[in-house]
Amino acid sequence: MQKTFRGIRPDDCHGRMGLRNPERGFRTEMYFSTIPGEVAGMCSCHHKQNKLDGRSEKPVFQNIDIPGVPHLIRGNRLDGIEFSHAQWQDELDFFGYDGITIMQSYCFLMRYSDGQDLPARKLDDIEGFFLKLRESKAKALLRFAYELSPTLTGPTAATTLKHLSQLRPLLRKYSDVIYVLQCGFIGKFGEWHNSYHLLQRDQAFHGELFAAVLEALPPERRTMVRYPALKMRLYGSEPLREDEAFAMTPRARIGHFNDGFLASESHGGTFGRGDSLVPADAEKDYLAQEGRFLPMDGELFWRDLRGMALPTEAVEHLARWHYDTFGFVHGHSLFEGDKYSIDVWKVVPVDPMFLRDKNLPVADSYFVDAHGQHVWRSYYEYIRDHLGYRLELTRAEMPDQVQCGQPFDVTVELVNCGFASPVNPRPVFLVLRQGEAKYAFAFDTDIQRWAGHGTSQKLSLAVTLPKEAPVGGYAAGLWLPDGSDVLRDDHDYAIRCANTLDFHDGVNWLGMEVVAQK
Repeated sequence: MQKTFRGIRPDDCHGRMGLRNPERGFRTEMYFSTIPGEVAGMCSCHHKQNKLDGRSEKPVFQNIDIPGVPHLIRGNRLDGIEFSHAQWQDELDFFGYDGITIMQSYCFLMRYSDGQDLPARKLDDIEGFFLKLRESKAKALLRFAYELSPTLTGPTAATTLKHLSQLRPLLRKYSDVIYVLQCGFIGKFGEWHNSYHLLQRDQAFHGELFAAVLEALPPERRTMVRYPALKMRLYGSEPLREDEAFAMTPRARIGHFNDGFLASESHGGTFGRGDSLVPADAEKDYLAQEGRFLPMDGELFWRDLRGMALPTEAVEHLARWHYDTFGFVHGHSLFEGDKYSIDVWKVVPVDPMFLRDKNLPVADSYFVDAHGQHVWRSYYEYIRDHLGYRLELTRAEMPDQVQCGQPFDVTVELVNCGFASPVNPRPVFLVLRQGEAKYAFAFDTDIQRWAGHGTSQKLSLAVTLPKEAPVGGYAAGLWLPDGSDVLRDDHDYAIRCANTLDFHDGVNWLGMEVVAQK
């Protein structure tokens, strides 16, 4: 028995919606703290304009024009405001159409930058946030920081390392909802510039900090660095090779985040720094190679401060550097009021010939309706749908009838049309189910090696139903659950393929039935 599959077309039911898949895609951002008086900030939805039925019209950006402090993240107040978890949960609901599952989550520790220990109350507050993430079926792109604009004080290296050691138990315990822990800590917003104690210049401390961050995480988890030059100075200027990409060495666990994406030729100072070991173009080539194996994230400058990010340039860079996630808060009218880059991305149509000329990934069905007619789609849609992975089943083969206790062969083929492979490890199962009887068989594959840009995968498996299995028809499906034991059976953290298949209980049901006999 063989079956071929097609990808989602724009005229399918919900065909224009973003797939709600974990650990990829556009992301929102927020500060979290519920302790009164802390500089915490709030989600943009805190003062949303509400329709009569209670739904928000848009998340309203707040406090953007504080004199002298024009670029604070939504809702941040210098006098310190706590928030409720319901605010960011509301924001995730608001952006449900785009399938948002990742939040850039800032935790500021400036109240403790004088060297005091993090109190139990603060640690409990952080733990409460992680528990709420599990409830909300989301994950955090996590960053700790101490300094804001204007910077009046900051932590020493010793204070930073002490606090990180206190955070380690929580980072280990809740690693399931931490997509990536960015190596922040230093300078304004944890972006490694303008540190009160000039920690961005202390290379010896940089090595200590990266070692401490990696030790605080489970070995399969990664961190990110703000500037490629920083990683090069510590671990060499040669990019990661494929044969070392999934080792547990430090350089194989440090990805990249670019908080100045397309903000001038230097990307807001990301490339061509004064301490760079190689020219800016070589740093960009370095990211193109490293992005094949490591997590990549970025965002625009607030209010397009260095000019508009044209959609054609954006999509080429996002694909070349294999971006997994990208912030859509900066340069977006929903958060900043006026029309900026991301608003342009939403109205400029993508020419499929441009994508093909630039060797950018695209599925056959992405621009075509049921009648074979072309359907225009925006750059925003294309970027949203191709950040990270986009797994599309193409073919499956298995026998119609099998005998319990006797092996039979199953083949599943798929293609990854996204910009990148999945970041974190997760198993891949064939599921056979009949009523309450359910059996899962693991494929021998490493999903982190499922490269994007249209790369195909062929999964083969010898399956044996137990001798005592009930006879009758078994529905077959592909199950890609979360890699952690905590979230393994949480269906909202499973990957949905980009096909028009029945997806429930976290399984992509293939519409194929195997009949078991004794």
